[in-house]
Amino acid sequence: MIVGPTQLYEALCADLAAAVTPPDSNGSLRRYGGERALGVPCLGDAFLDRCRMPLGRLVGLADRGVISICSARRQEGRSSVAAAFAILLSRRSAESRALLLDMDVTNGSQADMHAVAPSPGIADYVEGRDRLRAVVGGPNKQFWLITAGTRLGDPGTFFHVVAENNLLGAFRGQFHWVVIDLPPLLANPEAATVAAQTDWPVMVGRHRRTTLADVRAARELIGEEKTAAFLMTGDRTRMPGWIRRLL
Repeated sequence: MIVGPTQLYEALCADLAAAVTPPDSNGSLRRYGGERALGVPCLGDAFLDRCRMPLGRLVGLADRGVISICSARRQEGRSSVAAAFAILLSRRSAESRALLLDMDVTNGSQADMHAVAPSPGIADYVEGRDRLRAVVGGPNKQFWLITAGTRLGDPGTFFHVVAENNLLGAFRGQFHWVVIDLPPLLANPEAATVAAQTDWPVMVGRHRRTTLADVRAARELIGEEKTAAFLMTGDRTRMPGWIRRLL
């Protein structure tokens, strides 16, 4: 890891502030690696509209906070939901600066979704191999992405460092909203420690794919003391009552 606990938090605060520096006199934003802006993910207006209502119910009238999007296994729609939430939050007001933070360091997909280079990302930064990169996009330059990057070390150690060193606090200081795309919890149980530190953990499941046993097992990893929401993808009906009773 790059430095000790206190130094890592302080370094991240400083590097985040530098990465999101406002436009200079020429109107150009500071960016790393030559990327001009984020690409537009192929989510579709219908999918964004479907995500708008549950997002509104989740955050209510809050004007800032951290949301973690997780799932039990892969192929359940987690990354698409995370991208949609971040996009919608960046449009919530003229000052709603939103960060989509890809922490699926085992198989991140946000770089491909937004047409940017996968590295350097958060894993490269935490493991001390590269500086921090944040890429901006959206109509009002309010939507930011930090990719997962390339992980060389143990994923459990990565999540331990993030949780133990209050790195989420550094992101809170620079953005109104932070949406974290976490890896599947059953394959990466250490990621649950990060989900437990967020304001709103959201469990994503897919209609006719996600099992009740998987939902229960993943939910237990986050901890019973933390309220978790559930969002079902791949279905146009309302959430079943048994899901509400479970969570």
